[in-house]
Amino acid sequence: MSKVPSQFQPLLPSSEVKNLDIERDKKYIITSFLKNATLEAWRWMLKVYRKQDIIQVVKTSRHLKEKDVNFWVKFFHLPRKEIRCLRLKSQSTPKSSWEY
Repeated sequence: MSKVPSQFQPLLPSSEVKNLDIERDKKYIITSFLKNATLEAWRWMLKVYRKQDIIQVVKTSRHLKEKDVNFWVKFFHLPRKEIRCLRLKSQSTPKSSWEY
């Protein structure tokens, strides 16, 4: 199985699924599925990709937000401090010194 099923085209808006290769484009596919997939797409992703491949994307992707990874942090029992988007969030929200 080297192709993404066509039913997942709406989840991969930047590419045509017929042009994607599950190995070559795995980071893009996994990231897209983590961001906006259905339960059926998650099942497909978990069947096709190794756990470690998915964990690597969860930990390092620049394109994921906290809401995208919270489930996967719990699902894979990952330390929150190892998740890039969670670390960056805390660094990028400066506290205001203004009193309102």
